Amino acid sequence: MRRVGPQAYYQPVTQGVEPVDLLRLIGSAAHDYDSMDELEQVLLPADGLHPLAAQAVAPILAFAADPKTRLPDQLLMLVGELAAHPAGEPVRQALRAFIVTLRNLSELDDHSVVEESTALLGWCGPDPSLSAVLLARAREYADDYRRVTPLVTAAQLDPAAAADWLPEFLDPSRSSTVRVAAVLAMREAGLTATAQAAAALTAGWAADPDALRWTTRRGKLADLVEYAGGGDAARENLLLTAIARDGQAQARRDVAQTLADRAAAQTLPVQAQALLCSFLDDPEERVRRCAYRAVVADDALTRRQADWLADAVTRGARMRRSALDALIRVGDPRWTEHAEAALRGGWTPPRLPGALAELSTLGESLREAVLHRVVDLATTIDVNRSAKTTAKEQRELVGLLRVLGVAADPAAVGALARHLAQMTWPARLWVAEFLAEAGRGDAEVVDAIAAIANGEVIYLRLLWLAGGDDTPLRAAIAVAPRRDVLAAVAAAEVFGDADPDVAARLREIRDSDADLKDRFAAAGALWELTGDPAEAAATVREALDAPWLRTRQRARELADQLGLARD
Repeated sequence: MRRVGPQAYYQPVTQGVEPVDLLRLIGSAAHDYDSMDELEQVLLPADGLHPLAAQAVAPILAFAADPKTRLPDQLLMLVGELAAHPAGEPVRQALRAFIVTLRNLSELDDHSVVEESTALLGWCGPDPSLSAVLLARAREYADDYRRVTPLVTAAQLDPAAAADWLPEFLDPSRSSTVRVAAVLAMREAGLTATAQAAAALTAGWAADPDALRWTTRRGKLADLVEYAGGGDAARENLLLTAIARDGQAQARRDVAQTLADRAAAQTLPVQAQALLCSFLDDPEERVRRCAYRAVVADDALTRRQADWLADAVTRGARMRRSALDALIRVGDPRWTEHAEAALRGGWTPPRLPGALAELSTLGESLREAVLHRVVDLATTIDVNRSAKTTAKEQRELVGLLRVLGVAADPAAVGALARHLAQMTWPARLWVAEFLAEAGRGDAEVVDAIAAIANGEVIYLRLLWLAGGDDTPLRAAIAVAPRRDVLAAVAAAEVFGDADPDVAARLREIRDSDADLKDRFAAAGALWELTGDPAEAAATVREALDAPWLRTRQRARELADQLGLARD
């Protein structure tokens, strides 16, 4: 068997899987969760359905109906995902040929299999007789949660009849779970929402926000509110307000999440903004958290709640870092009052370094706080910790070094030079680069870089740039491997075109099979050395699509300098 490796998932929609391999994979997925995950990735790639998805329905259902299959419910669930896909019409058509198989599965004792197969029957209509069978089954179930799927499927299979019997399930005498299920059934059947449906949704979701959470036929509150509100924003807000007013904690969180999702996609109406912001003071933490994340991510909401956010920072609330970052983003001047405390406390918001760099002047105390934070970061960053934490700290360090460069504080240069030997990699390199520029000609800086150079071209080059002796750098270049890009670029800086071998060395790297970063660096150095855009143009164009952000940024800058046309 030719196994479907991870590389297949980066191929076109065919996924590189031939019919015979797909059949084998289905057989494996029937008994193994890992194979099931693999099958799902093959049939549901990021760029659409697999072209054989409809043909796969038959073997998948055959395995699902086999008593020896270990994972029949998982197979049925996968078919449901294929059928519900926007491009799933061929799958839905294929399902209609297996109504007998699905009916048999829906009558087994396995609850999960019954749920999944009953849901799939909803794609097999119209079928009034089957609708009547499922409606009778829904009435018989003692467990309200088990009623949801047959109720919805029955409505799908015969919408005209459902319009007559669904109102009884919307009635206030019914349980909250059943009332919400009836609203979902109306929507899935394509029936027009009514005032009774809106009332059932409001009261039902407030009392039982888990009504659809444990069934196959799930529905998001956002979608049901949009349906019951008829697309009218004011009516939808009234429904959400009522649920929030009367609902338990989970219901309020569902409302907050619905509004947060909308805020991420569009500007909320004023009334909806007010409702979302009201959750900032909710007694339940998870509700507050949901609202807070939306407020600090949206400019309009941040401005609306600027006083609340500023107070949260002053109080030292747990979310003070993101609150301060939001104030910086919208330009609220109160951020400056807390900048020093953030730096000294080690909770620097991501936007703080950039905001400080844009200030015309830094007070002495604030400059000292920036320097204190830089030293602390540069001596404690540990690349062996989590990549996310390390990346955050490195971005902060680079940003704060830029602040010190703008401030041009001689005291900072001296302090960093004295701490350079204690700094960790890669912070030591970034600080050394800063010192070579900001402390050029400073004896303390030259001595500090010389002390850490250890014969490495990368530091010896900085030593030379800082005004130190170029002899060690020349010696290191002479013994470096010919395709060492750092040595070749340094040679171009030191020797220029006085040594004809420098250009040849750079061309070897540029035209080699080396990493794109190295080839791009060599091409840029060649252009600076020769002044000929043709030396770099092709490599620069390639680097414009590099997977690394900094490389793409530098490539765009160089493309502009070379006068290259860009899309």
